[in-house]
Amino acid sequence: MSTVRTRGRDALVLVLVVGVLLEVLTTHQDVPLELSVPVALAMTVPQLWGERRPVLVAAIVLGAWLLQALVGRWGWALEPQSELLPVCLVFWSLGAYLPRRQAVWSCVVALAAVTAHSPFDMAVLGPLMVGVFAGGRLMHSREQLARQLEAERAHAERYAVAEERTRIARELHDAVGHAISLMTIQAGAERLALGDDRPETARVLTQIERTGRQTMQEMRRLLGVLRTEDEEPDLSPQPGLAQIPALAERMRPIGLRVDVETEGEPRPVSPGVDISAYRVVQEALTNVLKHADGRRSRVRIRYLPHSVELEVTDDGRAAHAAQNGGGHGLAGMRERVSLYGGTLEAGPVPDGGWRLLARLPLEPAP
Repeated sequence: MSTVRTRGRDALVLVLVVGVLLEVLTTHQDVPLELSVPVALAMTVPQLWGERRPVLVAAIVLGAWLLQALVGRWGWALEPQSELLPVCLVFWSLGAYLPRRQAVWSCVVALAAVTAHSPFDMAVLGPLMVGVFAGGRLMHSREQLARQLEAERAHAERYAVAEERTRIARELHDAVGHAISLMTIQAGAERLALGDDRPETARVLTQIERTGRQTMQEMRRLLGVLRTEDEEPDLSPQPGLAQIPALAERMRPIGLRVDVETEGEPRPVSPGVDISAYRVVQEALTNVLKHADGRRSRVRIRYLPHSVELEVTDDGRAAHAAQNGGGHGLAGMRERVSLYGGTLEAGPVPDGGWRLLARLPLEPAP
């Protein structure tokens, strides 16, 4: 139960305590206050623990109510009617906070106690208490469904993050593999250029070549582990910031007009940041089509002194996009951006539509 709802219940119980005590103190009766006041407190104060111990609280409250009925037969002139409210709260708690089987049996026992207290009023009290119990069960079912949906959403986000991590690893394999291959080739070329003049340096370069080739072999094995059985190897070059205008053009035939703007002087970035920047924009535009039903989008690429900033806005339905969380791809984008120490913000804009802002550190390319 949420903190707000718990505080609301506690406030309701305190109102019941005051209301029942006031009626007990002002009702004309022959029963001494030394007995009637403790009964009233026993029916109200334990309700503060009704969420955590509904069966125990029901036993205390209904036991006190039955004691009141017994005392009433000794000469109660006018039985307090406000004590019916704590009894209703008991039935609500039994329905709201217990598993189904235990709740049903507890309700049956509680109805037996009500019958023992007021056998001639069951035509009214019976349907009333059953209705209150049913209301509690309805709240229990809704909260259970909400928890289930939240668990499914969290599982889907974890899956999206894991999938994105695998995708990042495959992309980084290509970028790192290219760098290692280049290093190995340069070491071999330098070794051949030296000839027999510097044998010590030649041995070092030979070791660099051998280590580079071994590293490439291990990385190929790693890529095989990351690739699924039905996945074909992607032989195309990895995209980057330079390919974003081409991505925008491919969006036009499927119904999304994308305007690309660049601010600042474009500078080289590391391969990983370059790929991640492209993927963030790609996923953001895909979310516009899938979740926001947008028809126009704008991509701004800003080159700042120490970072590159990507802003994607659209004219879609912001409320719908917010409801879907921008798709589970948003979790993957956060994972990708955080890998490089960047930040990502996403949310509706006041004039309508959706805005995504990602900032990646600008690392110079080697």
